[in-house]
Amino acid sequence: MKKLLEKHSGLKVSAFTLIVAFICVALVGLTLIPLLPVKLNPSRTSPGFSVSFNMSGASSRVVEMEATSKLEAMLARVRGIRSISSTSGNGWGRVNVSLDKHTNVEMARFEASTIIRQTWPELPKEVNYPTIQMSGVGERSQGPFISFTINAPSTPILIQQYADEHIKPRLAQIAGVYKVNLNGATPMEWRLEYDSEQLRSLGVSVDDIRQAVSLHYRKEFMGTSDVEQVDGGKEWIRLALVPEKSNRIFDPSDISIVIKDGKMIGLNELVKVTREEEEPQSYYRINGLNSIYLSLVAEETANQLALSKQVEAVMEEVHEFLPAGYEIHMSYNATEYIKEELSKIYLRTGMTVLILLLFVLLITWRPKYLFLIVVSLTINMAIAIIFYYLFGLEMQLYSLAGITISLNLVIDNTIVMSDHYLRHRNLKAFLSVLAATLTTMGALVVIFFLDEKIRLNLQDFAAVVIINLGVSLLVSLFFVPSLIEKIGLKRKGRRKKSGVRWQRLMDHNWFRWIRRIMRRIPVYFSHFYMWLIRILCRWRVAVCLLLLFAFGFPVFLLPEHMKGEDKMADFYNRTIGTPTYKEKVKPIVDKVFGGSLRLFVQKVYEGSYFTRNDEVVLYANATLPNGSTLEQMNTLIKRMEAYLSGFSEIKQFHTSVQSARRASISVNFTKEHQYSGFPYTLKANIIGKALQLGGGSWDVYGLQDQGFSNDVRESAGSFRVKMYGYNYDELYFWAEKLKEKLLSHRRIKEVTISSAFSNWKDDYKEFYFDLDKKRMAEEGVNAQTLFAAIRPLYGRNMEIGSVLTQDGVEKIKLSSRQSEERDVWAMQYFPVHAGRRDYKLSELAKVEKGQMPQEVAKENQQYRLCLQYEYIGASEQGYRILDKDLEEFKEILPMGYSAKSERQNWSWGSSGVNKQYRLLLIVVAIIFMITSILFNSLKQPLAIIFVIPVSYIGVFLTFYWFKLNFDQGGFASFVLLCGITVNASIYILNEYNALRRRFPHLSSLRAYVKAWNIKIIPIFLTVTSTILGFIPFMVGTEKEGFWFPLAAGTIGGLIMSMVGVFILLPVLTLKKKDI
Repeated sequence: MKKLLEKHSGLKVSAFTLIVAFICVALVGLTLIPLLPVKLNPSRTSPGFSVSFNMSGASSRVVEMEATSKLEAMLARVRGIRSISSTSGNGWGRVNVSLDKHTNVEMARFEASTIIRQTWPELPKEVNYPTIQMSGVGERSQGPFISFTINAPSTPILIQQYADEHIKPRLAQIAGVYKVNLNGATPMEWRLEYDSEQLRSLGVSVDDIRQAVSLHYRKEFMGTSDVEQVDGGKEWIRLALVPEKSNRIFDPSDISIVIKDGKMIGLNELVKVTREEEEPQSYYRINGLNSIYLSLVAEETANQLALSKQVEAVMEEVHEFLPAGYEIHMSYNATEYIKEELSKIYLRTGMTVLILLLFVLLITWRPKYLFLIVVSLTINMAIAIIFYYLFGLEMQLYSLAGITISLNLVIDNTIVMSDHYLRHRNLKAFLSVLAATLTTMGALVVIFFLDEKIRLNLQDFAAVVIINLGVSLLVSLFFVPSLIEKIGLKRKGRRKKSGVRWQRLMDHNWFRWIRRIMRRIPVYFSHFYMWLIRILCRWRVAVCLLLLFAFGFPVFLLPEHMKGEDKMADFYNRTIGTPTYKEKVKPIVDKVFGGSLRLFVQKVYEGSYFTRNDEVVLYANATLPNGSTLEQMNTLIKRMEAYLSGFSEIKQFHTSVQSARRASISVNFTKEHQYSGFPYTLKANIIGKALQLGGGSWDVYGLQDQGFSNDVRESAGSFRVKMYGYNYDELYFWAEKLKEKLLSHRRIKEVTISSAFSNWKDDYKEFYFDLDKKRMAEEGVNAQTLFAAIRPLYGRNMEIGSVLTQDGVEKIKLSSRQSEERDVWAMQYFPVHAGRRDYKLSELAKVEKGQMPQEVAKENQQYRLCLQYEYIGASEQGYRILDKDLEEFKEILPMGYSAKSERQNWSWGSSGVNKQYRLLLIVVAIIFMITSILFNSLKQPLAIIFVIPVSYIGVFLTFYWFKLNFDQGGFASFVLLCGITVNASIYILNEYNALRRRFPHLSSLRAYVKAWNIKIIPIFLTVTSTILGFIPFMVGTEKEGFWFPLAAGTIGGLIMSMVGVFILLPVLTLKKKDI
């Protein structure tokens, strides 16, 4: 080994030194294992984040003007923004920021948090502190990994206050905990109800009450001053204005208000005071019980297994000082499932290693060779851990499975290199190993070009395999030859005779005949293969056509009718588009020319198996029509909770009532029943209960079978127009104008205007004022005066201050008694004083009810409105009318406003799925460049590339014959086969070229067959080991999504690739004159 290194690189390094160096580096890798983050699902985030907040009691327009627009304008300053959008709803707002892929996400997050902290004091008091959430891969990538339930014989607000003061700080100090959430308690508030008629008679306004309360509880820092002491020294004192009384209770009699005649009266004479729980905006329960819930979210780089143990240790300490009656129970722990999945991965990895080692032992029957494989594999994986740590890779389900898959690929390199070194005692095979490995790594690079959501899930999988293969190159080049030299491993020769009895037995005529036959088999096979190659090359065109027909032509994808009026379309429609062709000729042509591709496209179901990357969860969502209240939804969902609480097979169920119109229940099952038939039985029972309850629409889904929905809504329309502008009112005005223009066509019956496109019509409607501007101008009344006159009558839950009590800070809210008594009719026809005299609202405005945008949306700080409708007739005619109307409408649109059609295009060529398959061309290009550099030829790389479609025939037939589902795992098998199937061809052609250079007078046919005989054993070992390495992914009671199709497709493709290497490669490599 030392001589070889001196010869090839000039380095004077002994084999022992190399072995020790590799072992030392491997030990470093082993010490880094505890530092690798281990978690359930990938936590990679797409480059972006969202900022959300709540503003209770405010309409979407108010939320947008007072809060969302300010936050959006400030967040637009973050560096590296690609786009920014916002949505404001009734009582909430959200700003979505998309970052450039080169932007440092953590720096952008820090910058955004700084901006929020600076902007928050300028926002209205009703706005809670905005929260930042990074754009995640999956719904649960940033969810809590462990949750606790706190019960105590006390009020919920006091329980939550105790947890916030004594438990939350301890948990927040644990390294790796990103956030600690506490929820479940509804705070108390003070409600003041006034009589608007009384206030009017006394000359008191709502603003007077607000100002009086504010002055009474006013706290203001006045400054500092120095006071001389008796001993001559000075002392600084702090001056502050504080309330006169601090009895920690709201007493309206302590607050005085001046009425119109200058007298002072107490607030208690004007309002009726009650202390009640704050009206909830949502509900969250576990198992239908109202409790305090403590949940922890882990950092992205945290090892959740180790973090879970630290949290449990801290909670054990908390139990020791809990007050009497307080109980804490763990309600959810994601690490339990992580441990189960890790056990499955470890078992799968162990099976893979065991199968591969047994295979190597059975083939070679040499303990030293087995020792070489085991030590090389261990060193390879230990060194790879260093790169896992340096590149920040996570040990989650995808990366662990990638490690398992890469084991057989790593062993392949070891087998090929050791076989060549034992045969020739040189390192010339490294170039072919390098090329073969680079093609596999290049194929996996395509994963980084996939759609963002898929890429974020699979990039750790690809990175793990690429790192392992890269390390295997160093191990194969330096460590394997060194270890071979030190352990004295030599090429297997003839077995030495041992003992007289064994010699007599082997000298028997029958054994001599068997030995002679076994020695002659390679010779007979070589003659047969040379004869077969001669025949195949003579019928080269027929062989290529046969394989091409076996692959198939996509004639079955031809459209039934070609659109257009040109000659090509006319000829197509008069031939292929005729009924005769479609009914009689097309079925035969499709079967003859379609090949295995037709069977795959038409017969294979394109859908994933039920993935077990998460627990079995059954979901039930409820919706109520517009106008419903939160209590009505809560009552409906409680009935379903009462029904579910009777099943002991349910581990727990989580209820979330998000709003008056939406609620959801997620059901988790016990280990004994989650994979039994009970979830399906319960699903049927829930559907029956939902139909029995009525009152709302239900969606039940979550298992492998079809979901259920009794939601009957009308389609919103397939024709869509999107409008942008910088002023919302002006934009809505022009949207109404376009709506009128579209409704002028008799085939368009209804046009909806909303902030976003929807598949279904929303029944959301609002009351709005249609102001008579002419009459208001004549009377000298403006919109602000009219609103100020109506607001005291119908004001409700107006926050006017807060008071510090023993239970914490409690809000003070003001409401009118008339708001509960008067309806819309009374609003229109009861007189109100506005300006100089009393008016009926009907004199100045009309109160109408109509469908209005429920939310206010902006894109890149432009307001957005979406128009949807359905055209009764041919879609092409409808689009022509729409395009014509838009061209005319754009001419009258003012500068800064735009309207464009949003066509739904479902064609095959534009789908995301087809884009993935086009990425395979990148793999082919990478393989072509690598092999052309290796062989210094442009023809031989083409021969290698044409073997890939033959392997795809195996994938097509595997999925068709065994009726397997095709998902992303199947596509991954296509990518992986591009890199794996070419390896055998590379080894053979590299040896063929070496023989041609060494023996220039040897015929091409004999050189090729000789190269085949030399490389067929390592090729057979590598292909077989790869197939065996995928078998553990197919073992189990269920077919797991992604992994089962990946294994099945790869195995089928590898088997068929050997047919391509055996038949097609020599046909495309050898010239007819050389045979």
